[in-house]
Amino acid sequence: MKYARLVMILLFAVIMALICGCTGPEKTDDVIAIDDNKPPELTAGPTAEPTEIPDPTDTPEPTEPVDPDPDHPYYLYVEKGSHTLTIYGKDENFNYTVIINTYKVAHGGNKTPTGIFTLSGDRERWHDFPLGGSAQYATPYWGNLFLHSPMYGTQDPSRIWPSYYSGDKGIGTDSTGGCLRMVTEAAKFIYKHCPEGTKLEIVNGSPKGTTSKDVPPIEKKGYDPTDVDALKG
Repeated sequence: MKYARLVMILLFAVIMALICGCTGPEKTDDVIAIDDNKPPELTAGPTAEPTEIPDPTDTPEPTEPVDPDPDHPYYLYVEKGSHTLTIYGKDENFNYTVIINTYKVAHGGNKTPTGIFTLSGDRERWHDFPLGGSAQYATPYWGNLFLHSPMYGTQDPSRIWPSYYSGDKGIGTDSTGGCLRMVTEAAKFIYKHCPEGTKLEIVNGSPKGTTSKDVPPIEKKGYDPTDVDALKG
């Protein structure tokens, strides 16, 4: 009986040994040797380029606005209804909104065209008119039409025609052949400071409601009182 039990125990041990041998870990040749004294190396994946933080000291200073048309500092505007010339300068945005001065002018009624014109560079210190009379500081704006000073008998600033200055045909009336006649101060400013290419706008009526003072009275016989150079001489 003891012998039978021993045989059964041995048989059971053999069977268990066979079972454990079949289900044990498979052998492999891919053996990784681990050095206990050295940490394992990690394989890094793709990395992005480091983002550069801008240096606040590299921020460019804001630039000053630049005048797109520095050669033409003024714009001329004439309302025929009020016989007023307005000289506009530029504001901080380089728009012609700043009133530099206003002057009374004489024009030719329907003989003076309306629209936007470009001043010519062919200017005359004195201009003689075919039908007589002369004018200072003549600046052409369209064909043979000019912006110019009062009328004189000759090329002499002491020979002004009073009736064409402040009389019945004077500045502030419809009395020209199409030109724009004004005091010498205004004509000289345009002649010297409004270069070729300056725009002149002429409109009927008075849509902006511009106004201007009457011309100053003649104090020294024969002279335009705004002609300071002639009066000094």
